[in-house]
Formats: sequence, C-alpha cells, structure tokens
Amino acid sequence: MASAPVPPLRVIVPMKPLDQAKSRLWIDVPTLERESVTLLMLDTVVRAAVVALGSAAVRVVGGDALVQGVVRDAGGTWTEDTGGGLNPSVWSAMQTAYADGCSAALFMPGDLPLVETEDILAIASASRDNTQPIGVRAEPDGGTNALLVPATCAFAPRLGVDSFAKHTAAALEVGATLTALDLPRVAFDMDSFDDMVWAKQNIAGFAQKLYDWQAWLEDSRATKENT
Repeated sequence: MASAPVPPLRVIVPMKPLDQAKSRLWIDVPTLERESVTLLMLDTVVRAAVVALGSAAVRVVGGDALVQGVVRDAGGTWTEDTGGGLNPSVWSAMQTAYADGCSAALFMPGDLPLVETEDILAIASASRDNTQPIGVRAEPDGGTNALLVPATCAFAPRLGVDSFAKHTAAALEVGATLTALDLPRVAFDMDSFDDMVWAKQNIAGFAQKLYDWQAWLEDSRATKENT
C-alpha cells in the first residue's frame, strides 16, 4: 500500500501535560477551569488547522493522555515531546517535518481562543508556496503566536521574551526577511486571568464552551476512576 502524501506545510503545536499547562492562571483560576480552558483552546487551534490544511498536516507535540485524546478527536496527530524545553522541542519537530519532506513548518501555540481557519490559510498564502518566512506578533508582549519557517531558510525558534524581534533577526541571519502579518485573532493569546475574563465577556459562546469542557473533563476522570 502506498504511503500517504506528505503535506507541504506542517503545523506544530507544543503542549505541556494538563496539570502543568497555563501556570500563569494557576493562582487565580480553579484547577478544573484552568485545565478545561487549556483543552478548549487546544481543540480550537487543532480544528482550525485541520480544516485549513488537512489532518496529516497537524502535529501536537507533548502533553498527556487527555491532551492526546483531544488531539485525536479534533483530527490531528499527537507525538511525544523529545524534552529539553520549548525551543528544542519545537526545533526538533520542525527538523522532523523537513526530513519527512515538508517544505515548511508552522509553529502555533495552543492557547489561541480566537484563531479561525481563515487565519491559517492567510499565513499559508502569504508564504508564497512555503518559500517566505511569516510571523504573527503576540500583542501586547512581543511574543510570537505564529511562525512559518521554510526548509530553504530554516532557523531555530527563539520563543520566549521579545521572541518576535529575535525571530526577525534570526531570519536575517539566514538571508531571509520575516514578513509580519496583522492577524488580530492570532495575535491574542490567553496568558492571564484578565485574558480569561475578557474572553468570557467578549468571545461569543466562549463561556458556554468552557462550561461544556469542564463537564466533559469531570466525566472523563470519573469514568477512568470507575474502570
């Protein structure tokens, strides 16, 4: 049987185990709510990417059994984290994508509650058939909420404080220019309690979805305890 064709663009979404995710919300948000919002946003990102590029194009790296199940149900592929921290893990996943025959890799975090399929298609389109590095700056902290890196000018991610400026410099170091896209839905990530309050008040259906995810998570754990 012939193997499935390799998608030209692979989306890479790094994740932590659920009990470690979104630690900045830890103090202000009850554990169940924090874990549920983490899964809600991951599901949103994976589904948007799957609709845009197909199931084979979406890889979530790291997490735990619950994360793995959510990724599977959303249509993506889950792989283990190679360890070493965020940047080494993402870089390893990017290199694997290139080795598999992908012409570019697109990093996206799993905490983008507003991202839609159209945003991912816009990033892919701006890359000119995966030959042009593309980035979306996180607002207001200067991080990076999307980073498309072609294999022809590959550079390692520099995620962290002021990472968008660092990625702009990294592209120049390999003779490329990072094009910055203005995509407000991608620019917003959820890093704080205030972000969660804003999402509940301003994103249509978000509060209900969060309630539904909490119920799902409680049911999942209850079922596991009873088996």
